[in-house]
Formats: sequence, C-alpha cells, structure tokens
Amino acid sequence: MKKHLLICFTLATLIFLFGCTEQKQTVSYQELRTSLLSLNNGLSKPSDDEISVLPFTEAYLQLRHALLSSELNEPDVMAHKELDYLRIQERYPERYLPWPAYISVLENVKNKVSSNELGKWLAFVEVKLKEADESNIRLNRLERDTLMLQLESSDIDAPSRSALLAYLSNYKPRAMLGLHQLPNGKEWYQSKLNFYGAIQDSPTKVLAMLSKFDDQNSKASVLKVMPDTQQPYILELLPANCQRIAGLNWRDGFINVPSTVAKCTKAIEQHKALIVTLMAVDLGIHYQGWSQKQAFVALNSKLALNEQQAQQLIANLVYFPATIFAAYPHFLKP
Repeated sequence: MKKHLLICFTLATLIFLFGCTEQKQTVSYQELRTSLLSLNNGLSKPSDDEISVLPFTEAYLQLRHALLSSELNEPDVMAHKELDYLRIQERYPERYLPWPAYISVLENVKNKVSSNELGKWLAFVEVKLKEADESNIRLNRLERDTLMLQLESSDIDAPSRSALLAYLSNYKPRAMLGLHQLPNGKEWYQSKLNFYGAIQDSPTKVLAMLSKFDDQNSKASVLKVMPDTQQPYILELLPANCQRIAGLNWRDGFINVPSTVAKCTKAIEQHKALIVTLMAVDLGIHYQGWSQKQAFVALNSKLALNEQQAQQLIANLVYFPATIFAAYPHFLKP
C-alpha cells in the first residue's frame, strides 16, 4: 500500500512530478482524501495532526494543485465530479482571501506552529488582502467583522496581529455579501450550481423553476434546526442516521454533499418549503446581488424567524454558496 502522499514526496518532488512533467500520479480515492485532509489541517476542526503548511501560502497552493492534478483510480462517478469541481475552483479568486472568515484558523493551528511562523502568516494575510484590493477583490462586511472578532479575542503576541487588526479597522468591505460582486463571480457561482445541484440552466431559469416549486409548497415553514457556520445548512437538515458520504472538499467538512443528500430524500421532503425559500435567497445573494436587508426581507416573508436565526441563515448561505441546491434534483422528480 502506498504511503501518505504528503510524506512520500517533498514539496520539491511534488512540483517536479506534477509541474515539470506531463505525467500524472495515479492515486486511490482514500490516498487523495487523506492527503487533502492533511494539507488542510489549518482549515479543519482542531486535531492532533501536524500542520503541513498554512492556508493559501505559495507552498499550500502548489501542494494543492499537485494533489488535484492526480488521476483518480476510483469507479464512483461523483468522486470524479467532485475532483473536477475542485479543479475548477482553482480558477477563481479565493487564493487572494487566504483566511476564510468562518474558520478559526488561529485556534486550529494553536500550539502546532511557532509564534514566529504564525506571525509571518498573519503578515502574509495582510499582504494578500492588499493585493486583492488592487484587483477589486474585497471581503464583504460579514467576513471583515468576523475576522476582526477572531483577532481581538486571540492572545497571539505578534506585531502582525495588531497590524492586521488595524488594517481591517480601516478596510472598506464590498457592499454586497455574495459572489456576484467579485471578479467572475457569476461564473464562479454557476460552477457551484453545476456541481451541487447538477444544474446546467442559467440562474434566471432556475429562479423561474423555483417560483413553481414555491406555489406547490406555499405553506409557512418553521425553522426547527438552528443554523451555524460550521457546515452547509442542507447537511444540518439531515437526520443523524443519514449516512454522510466521504468527500474531498475541506469547505464541506470532507463530505460529498450531493451524494449525501441524494441518499436522504425523506428528510428533503420534510423540509421542502424551507429549502425552496433558501434556494431563492441563495440566488438572490450570490447571483442577483442582494443586500443583507433584502435577504432579511425575503426570509421573513416566508419563515417565522427571530433576528438571530435570520442572521445565522444568511451567514450560512454566504459561506456555503449553492450547497442548498444539492436538494434541487429531488424537486425535479415527478
């Protein structure tokens, strides 16, 4: 059995094998998943595993690209679709936003990297945000405020922490919450609709279809499951006995969301009215460029929510674009 890819190859070897030759490494699904888990330790829940590299540094991006360039020795079609999806995501500007706001990176890497190394990473984050700003790539207000809270509550003694906090204090976030306002944002969102919802139609056509679903499921929906920002809300709606199918994407907690939802259609049926509403709001935020206020109004017109529930639902949709559409194929069935 092959050893762990990140142990077998040094960074230089990976770059040579995958970047300097046309030959691709063939790996099993489990090998690739294990390697991606290790690479993304800083972006996952705290564990005892070592931190290979810090998120979105040049070393991280090179290793990720090398892994995603692998040929997958796996018969499952959805595993290949997920790998293709992750390759497509490399085209878009997330690398300029190296600290995903909903991830407690500082807590995840605490006591696993030196203070000096962590200080350098915080300085790197500031540099990348400045580079992003020059390309019209900016955090939204929700992301900016969440990062500031994490920095304020941290006890890291590094000048770069104070510098980043000062920079964010004077930072001008983009006006809207969704992908719509980022360069190639609509195309980025479409790629997510394609993967999570198996949707080839334009978002405009999807909106028209949602209006039909809404007519069929017009009863008011009560929120029984409190949303958070740790996983896509569609997964929170699934009961514990619904099997979570292993995935390759750290953003989804290494769960293949479409495959998982496809096996839990009874749960989807129970939440139809809620899911249709969330799909419409997801499109509003990420495709139509809704403000937070517009999202609030749309949610409250269909759901009985308190302010905290509405805020957390919106945050979940912002951080996990299009994942709610994993239920969409179920709605198309007769």
